[in-house]
Amino acid sequence: MILEQATLYHLWQKVSYEIVHKTTIWVLLVFFTTAGGSWHLGNILAKHNARGREANLAHRTAIGYTAAGIFFWLFSMVMG
Repeated sequence: MILEQATLYHLWQKVSYEIVHKTTIWVLLVFFTTAGGSWHLGNILAKHNARGREANLAHRTAIGYTAAGIFFWLFSMVMG
């Protein structure tokens, strides 16, 4: 299925409107709190020698949540 250019423009406008108007301080607080908790969990798991993979996963998850929070915040500032 090939999307027409007008459909893509409409989709972009709708998605950007939703991101800008749904990104509140509470959403950002949840993202950054989850990132902090995940990073803390990774540090706890890193202390146990057999939990290296889980610690790396927790750290990568924390980085992902932080990146998503920063992206949503910057996007809502620029486009809002």
